Amino acid sequence: MTSFPSSGSRMSDWMRRHLPGLVRRLGLRGKLLLALMPSIVGILLFTGWASYRVSDEFIDIALSRTVRQNTMAVAHEMEQYLDGCRTDLLFFAGGRADPDSLRDAFSRLMRAGGRPYLELCYLPASGGEPVVLVRQDGTVRAVAPAALDRVRPNPFAELDRLATLKPGRVAASDVLEVSYPMPTKDSANRYTTANVVRFYTACPGDGDEPPGLLFLSVEATTLRNILSWYNSRKSPLWAYPRSDELRFSYFLNHEGWMLFQSEDYDKQGNELTTYLAREGFDGSLGKPGNAAAFRPNEKYDLYWEAVTSMGKGGNGLARVEENHPQQSGVDFHYFSYAPVLFRADPAGPPTVYGGVVFVDRSQLPIIAGYKNMDVMLFVTIGGIVVISILIFLFGRILTKPIRELAARMNTLNSLEEMEEIHLPYSGYDITVLQESINNIIRRVKQQVVEIQAKDEAILNVNRRERATLDRERELLVENELSRIPEIVGMGSATANLKVNILKAAQVDVDVLIAGETGTGKQLVAEAVHAHSSRADSPFISINCGALDENLLLDALFGHVKGAFSEAKEDRKGAFVEADGGILFLDEVQSASPKVQQSLLRALASRKIKPLGSDREVTVDVRILAATNVDIPSLIEDKVFREDLYYRLKVISINTPALRENRENIPLLSVYYLKQAESLAGREHLDLSKGALAKLVSHDWPGNVRELVNCITRAAVMAETDVIQPEEIRLESDFYAWPAQPLSAESANTDSPRPQAPDIPAPHPAPSAAPEADTGLNPRQKEAWDVIRRQGTVTRKQYQDLVGGNLPTRTAIYDLQDFVKRGLLTKRGKGPSTRYELTGE
Repeated sequence: MTSFPSSGSRMSDWMRRHLPGLVRRLGLRGKLLLALMPSIVGILLFTGWASYRVSDEFIDIALSRTVRQNTMAVAHEMEQYLDGCRTDLLFFAGGRADPDSLRDAFSRLMRAGGRPYLELCYLPASGGEPVVLVRQDGTVRAVAPAALDRVRPNPFAELDRLATLKPGRVAASDVLEVSYPMPTKDSANRYTTANVVRFYTACPGDGDEPPGLLFLSVEATTLRNILSWYNSRKSPLWAYPRSDELRFSYFLNHEGWMLFQSEDYDKQGNELTTYLAREGFDGSLGKPGNAAAFRPNEKYDLYWEAVTSMGKGGNGLARVEENHPQQSGVDFHYFSYAPVLFRADPAGPPTVYGGVVFVDRSQLPIIAGYKNMDVMLFVTIGGIVVISILIFLFGRILTKPIRELAARMNTLNSLEEMEEIHLPYSGYDITVLQESINNIIRRVKQQVVEIQAKDEAILNVNRRERATLDRERELLVENELSRIPEIVGMGSATANLKVNILKAAQVDVDVLIAGETGTGKQLVAEAVHAHSSRADSPFISINCGALDENLLLDALFGHVKGAFSEAKEDRKGAFVEADGGILFLDEVQSASPKVQQSLLRALASRKIKPLGSDREVTVDVRILAATNVDIPSLIEDKVFREDLYYRLKVISINTPALRENRENIPLLSVYYLKQAESLAGREHLDLSKGALAKLVSHDWPGNVRELVNCITRAAVMAETDVIQPEEIRLESDFYAWPAQPLSAESANTDSPRPQAPDIPAPHPAPSAAPEADTGLNPRQKEAWDVIRRQGTVTRKQYQDLVGGNLPTRTAIYDLQDFVKRGLLTKRGKGPSTRYELTGE
């Protein structure tokens, strides 16, 4: 008989033959999953099962205890409150029952922060005057005897309780509805209505007062708020986070009537309700004195068993399955109850006044289940640790080639250093990955070379293209039609400058114009003159920094014939020449103290005295002064007179630096390029994109003046109608031209740079003269050797030394930079300022 192998044995043979090969062909991810997945699944299943079994039972125990504790606490709180009401009533009964005494005691209790009772009434059994006191808006009001017949229910109907009351005992009523007439100025028929619980006691009376009934009432909403308090986040039993789903408490009397339920604690003034408590019940709604009361039918066994149990002083807890879990969101809820006891006699046994039921239909099991999740998390973390150790061990072995490959890749800091990688490992994954990376390296290196060549070619072509400046030319045409066409520019800074010029032109006061060198301060002064009432009068300009003290005094105030040896004839001076017009004092900060004193006297009196004359001349001159330094700092250094500064600065105009208004550079470049065409004898010149970008990116320490020189120089040097970037010679480029010419045409042009004048050195430089550091600009480096040999230099000597019509502002900047670096030391002030080698 022939036997055939079973299907199970055939499968085992197939796996034995083919599984090793499959495993070897798997990638890294497949090998890790194959090795770790069974362990992961087993550990997680075990931890979940263990955590569930351990925590499920304890969660249910803990939750039931929490619900029972909350119910007992609410019942105890209500008992304490009822006992307090009994104590307060007996306190009132122990005093006098006349209206004044009762009202005084009631008011003092309210002011002391006692329980917020609504009414306090004393009804004599026979004879005597009834006292009915009602709290309204924090005050105690007495109801007049004539108005007692409008009180509902009539308080005299309560006298029937005297037959069942003994002195020292207190009886408590069910919830009643009372109504009192409380007329006001605005409403004579106003009533106060409330649901209350009354507490009664008998007053035995004495020789002065007859026996009677004394009762005190508290609003039922106050008792309801106790339920709300324990059901809110302010509850003293709020020991852990609770969900926002439904849970509530309600109070019932010994007959099984639900009197009121808990509400939102922040809405303590709401009326009594039972809509949550009666949900799911059928029965009777409303009873005398409490329209919200509800009594379920007798068929609800759980409810009536709780009522019977509470009537006997018992409490309990039931776990009720939900009929509609999809609506409530939970499968069950807790039904907990506890009696509320009341002691009619402080020394006697308590009786059951009512009961508290707590229905916890919230997702309390889910919140408590978080504790279950904590246990599961702890067990899961243990599993994760085990899994992590396994992953680490397997990962160290399986990923070592990959980590070394990544490390080799990380050592490639630049594209130029990229070389192919060869690792001493075998295996399908590593071989394929290594070859793929090497292919990428080869392709990247090839493409980088191509991209760099293309980008450079495109950039060069783009930079040499003609820049689009049509918008700037349109703006120049619009500027010609503006009120101040001589001020070229756009943007808020230029607009504010024009507005300030027009404002200054409208008044006839002195103006101080402040701004860096080359920002157009004289242009601003001329614009103020052109738009002022003195436009038809002279405009005289004096540069205070270009003249020494005596020459400046002579230029300003003039002299008479014979005032000094060279005074061959009278000289009017700038103040007289500008009479009726404007005198512009440029670089006013350079004036010596003597000149400043003379200017201050002239500005104060508008009178001058020429040199050599004894007669003062009255002048009608408006002063426009300009400065390129911060005068307040000069005032602190005692270099400039503060009183002169405030004489000049009636109105102040600040000219913005060009680097702060780079948006104006293209517009100004077009404007001055048009002017440079006539100077260079050229037409239709334009800027390339690269040239325009070079102009916009420069900081322009010389501001607009430097820009004008640069544009003019480019217009002269341009070889075509389009100015290229290399034809834009900036100030730093001008002093650092290469030794070889830039082009064949320029190589044939012999244009030597200006040589520094031969300034004799007053004494040889000391051997310990400091060395200049590498941070100096080309001008400073060129002049440094000469300065070291001389040992001293002035601002004018430095300008002559550097050459190239160096602006005064730039020269001062360079010399101050020498001082900051500790190479030179500033000596003297004003025109006598010198800079000496440090250490001399």
